[in-house]
Amino acid sequence: MGYGLITQRRGQWGRLDSGVIRLPEKRPLVDRLRLAYEGVVALIEAQQPNHIAIEDCFVAHSARAALVLGHVRGVLLLAASGSGAEIFEFAPRSVKLASVGQGGASKEQVQQMVPRLLAACPAQLSADEADALAVAWCCANQLRSPARLAERGTVR
Repeated sequence: MGYGLITQRRGQWGRLDSGVIRLPEKRPLVDRLRLAYEGVVALIEAQQPNHIAIEDCFVAHSARAALVLGHVRGVLLLAASGSGAEIFEFAPRSVKLASVGQGGASKEQVQQMVPRLLAACPAQLSADEADALAVAWCCANQLRSPARLAERGTVR
């Protein structure tokens, strides 16, 4: 499960932190969900983000995979809801469009583009880490859109 934190310094977006929270595959689902919750809560407490962006569900390979993904998203939303941060959800197509310029971009294209978009970003990222940073990038773009700025009262 990838995570990515970005920040803006002197008008440029850069990677603050990113990585992968690994969940043991052989453990029962309930244990993996608890570990996911604890890992995300610890990350949120350590970093104290203002905004949290989570990728919407996408079409999974099977009904079981879709169900498990739904459970994980529920845990992520629960962990985020206690943080006080504003929570956003983005469709995978929107994330790819914001980061690569094509809604149907491949994971490899996202991995190649994210280091070009963010300062202080290593050239080699895992697919999960690149996806997480791309979701953060998509959120940053959404937050600075003219409609969003007007809604928040920062543009008159």
